[in-house]
Amino acid sequence: MVGTLPAAPTLGSMSTSSTSPPSQRRLRLLEVPVGPGAVEALWEPLGAALAGGAPLAPIPAASSSLPSSVIESLRTALRPEAPVAAGTAVIVATSGSTGNPRGVEISAAAAQSLSDEINARAGIDPAWVLAIPATSIGGLNVLIRAHQTGRAPVAVRSLAGAQRFTDEVFTEAVESAGAEGRPIAVSLVPAQLPRLLATAVGRSALQRCSLILVGGAALAPQAARDCLAAGITVTTTYGMTETSGGCVLDGIPLDGVQVRIGDLESNDDRIWFSGPMLASGYRDDQDSPFIDGWLRTGDRGRWAGGRLEILGRLDDIVTVRGVNVDIVAIEDRVRDHPSIRDAIVIVTPDEATDTRLHIAFISDNEVSESEVREWVRDHLGKEAMPSTARRVVSFESTPTGKLDRISTARALGLNPESTHGPGGDLL
Repeated sequence: MVGTLPAAPTLGSMSTSSTSPPSQRRLRLLEVPVGPGAVEALWEPLGAALAGGAPLAPIPAASSSLPSSVIESLRTALRPEAPVAAGTAVIVATSGSTGNPRGVEISAAAAQSLSDEINARAGIDPAWVLAIPATSIGGLNVLIRAHQTGRAPVAVRSLAGAQRFTDEVFTEAVESAGAEGRPIAVSLVPAQLPRLLATAVGRSALQRCSLILVGGAALAPQAARDCLAAGITVTTTYGMTETSGGCVLDGIPLDGVQVRIGDLESNDDRIWFSGPMLASGYRDDQDSPFIDGWLRTGDRGRWAGGRLEILGRLDDIVTVRGVNVDIVAIEDRVRDHPSIRDAIVIVTPDEATDTRLHIAFISDNEVSESEVREWVRDHLGKEAMPSTARRVVSFESTPTGKLDRISTARALGLNPESTHGPGGDLL
């Protein structure tokens, strides 16, 4: 039960004499089980880490839904054998959805810098529902924000693949969280929304939530329309592990978060971040994007009506027969098809045309390959027209619930050219 977990120790109540000197600090690598047991496993160690105790790195425990190779790559990224810099409270691995994961070092101040503001958006003293893996920055943030309230979150029974995520398990968690009459807050990834919106039970559970954060990937236009039609308000988030999670909500930076587009030395639309939520750096110290108090992202953006609009990745511009093509524009075009709910572009190498473009799409009704190709060509030109367009039941996802473009491509028998696709560990 939520009330049985002890509150996190505070700086004033912790003894600092037992902690190692900064130069000898060792990382506590904690295997987090699937299911609600994740909260109990993480609650006290996380509280201690935030209060100045042993730095913590959560990692998924081995399970039938998680290949051992994934766990090993996360362990490698976290470098548990290496000393930890002074001031680091948690080390979180990036999702690895577009490449190998990296361990990101985050201070207690950075990790907690936006919690009060986000909690306030839900209402006074919110109750959090944990519906995404606690080893991701989004899931860990749920526990960090819950620590600010002094009450542990309620985890869904399906957490991290313990079982299938359904409207039933979500409703059960929402009812438990709301038992004391407090406002309910939850973080979700876009793939979870259609499952909840498809039933009256799921829609009712969403309607009970005061704050629904949605991140980890772009929210499909159809899902946004379905939420609007059901009277459900969702808040889209943008950020990444390097920014301690989502720091831009519905296109508006949170207090203290600074965003700029491009810089004086380049003429691009790269997004840069600065503010108290920035991580300290990477465990591998390679190719650091942290420059003079700013984080150089790989994403493109622009200001539209006072809000930050994410245009995709810098490497989303590919060359087809000598013409630059924006793959995000292709995805947006396909998602506008009346029968298609979601779509992604997969890029593969081709000697004759530089690259070949492929579409994987999800639709309620049968849509022919030729119809999709012509739908793109008529709006964006022949260079943007995909070589293939294949209907799938769902896209592959990472253990944290994010879209896994590489695995989706391989499931279709394609060898992806690189890591094209919107990035960031949102939430």
